[in-house]
Amino acid sequence: MKIIKKILKSFLKFVLLTALIHIGVLIFTSIRNGNIKFLNYFQILGLNEFWPEITKGWISDLISGLLMVIIFSIFLIFSLGENRRKMAYFETSHNDKE
Repeated sequence: MKIIKKILKSFLKFVLLTALIHIGVLIFTSIRNGNIKFLNYFQILGLNEFWPEITKGWISDLISGLLMVIIFSIFLIFSLGENRRKMAYFETSHNDKE
């Protein structure tokens, strides 16, 4: 079972690295071409292949940016909550030993 966890962890790290490189390329391309559409979240996800109009217009860019902020905020809130739970656990474990 440990080998499966290690394989899964390695795969997730690979996916994260690939995504970071991809975002870096998109940022570079956006700056080079002076076109922020390369950073539109709907285009990054490839949703424009199924719904071509989704990346058109400034409202799409605004909603795309808001969606990215919302998703980031949700991950941050869960992460902070997890850290609080861990801190509470260690504080109670430490207090029990005294």
